Amino acid sequence: MRGFVAFISKLFRNDKPVVYAIVAFVALIVLLFSVKARADQNLTIEAGSAMLRGATPTLGFNWSCERCGPVDTDWEAGFELIGESRHFRDNPNVIQVHGQIVDGWKRAELGLGFYYQNQATEYVCQHGFHLLARFRFTDRLAAQWRHSSSAGSCEPNAGRDLLTLGWSF
Repeated sequence: MRGFVAFISKLFRNDKPVVYAIVAFVALIVLLFSVKARADQNLTIEAGSAMLRGATPTLGFNWSCERCGPVDTDWEAGFELIGESRHFRDNPNVIQVHGQIVDGWKRAELGLGFYYQNQATEYVCQHGFHLLARFRFTDRLAAQWRHSSSAGSCEPNAGRDLLTLGWSF
């Protein structure tokens, strides 16, 4: 229990009203979506960690629409809350929003798109490219690796890697 509290406090180092608003928003969306979701749309909650540089907890919320992208690809949009971290210097917690097309074969999926985050960190600029590699264990449970990078279009360009488990509704 102590580790869980440390995880949450590191991720949500904001004023209590802001944390309560985020939790209420996510709970409401999950409740509404699980009751009225269409068969071709999924809502996914993800939890995991930033890896390689500046390890820290992360929580994500994603919406996907099957065959809504170009050439029958899926479209996915969402956001991740990435906790504060320290690699060479202190980095505050950030909110990263992404949109991407996703396609796959059997249980493996790959995605390519763009991201924007509320502030630059020592890892990435405020905007850039977003990559995804996902493996679905079941229709509901998946593991994914997300990589954000400016692809050399601005500095810094170290990149940020997130490894998460997701549960779809």
